[in-house]
Amino acid sequence: MRTVRDIMQTDVIAVRQGTSVQELVQVLDQEGISGVPVLDAEGRIRGVVSRSDVIRLAAREPEVPMAEAFWEGIGRSVEDDADDPDAYFLAPESSVMLVPGAATFEGLSLDDTTVDEIMTPVAFTVDPDMVIWELAEFLVQGRIHRALVVEEGKLVGIATAFDVLRVVAGDASI
Repeated sequence: MRTVRDIMQTDVIAVRQGTSVQELVQVLDQEGISGVPVLDAEGRIRGVVSRSDVIRLAAREPEVPMAEAFWEGIGRSVEDDADDPDAYFLAPESSVMLVPGAATFEGLSLDDTTVDEIMTPVAFTVDPDMVIWELAEFLVQGRIHRALVVEEGKLVGIATAFDVLRVVAGDASI
């Protein structure tokens, strides 16, 4: 029976406490991942931070209504040209746009905010010898996307819902 040890990623990308959210976003984008563990100076797990945490931070900022001028020449109703198969309708009054760097966002600084301020200060951990179906159940019950794999108190890997899906897709007997 396959275990977490068989599917976990051992090259764990992590950030340290005190890392700016700006640096976090760069790491997530460069590595193509959605979240990472947060470690203290001694390498102990202090939490987990994800793209969702960054979005929640940004969501506390106001939205900027899009200017009517933006829509001039773009938005048109189907009635404008009913015979045109490319006709489309845009509703400017219901549209908003988040504009990084706009004056409204002066309070949001990704350089001044650290991962410590937005992370989930709890890490969901599993043993490397846990069987894969137990890992799947753990992820579903916890409504989480990743579990940190810990052995003898040390971070040795990470297992994600995607890792479980890869196993299921490649081996229907699991």
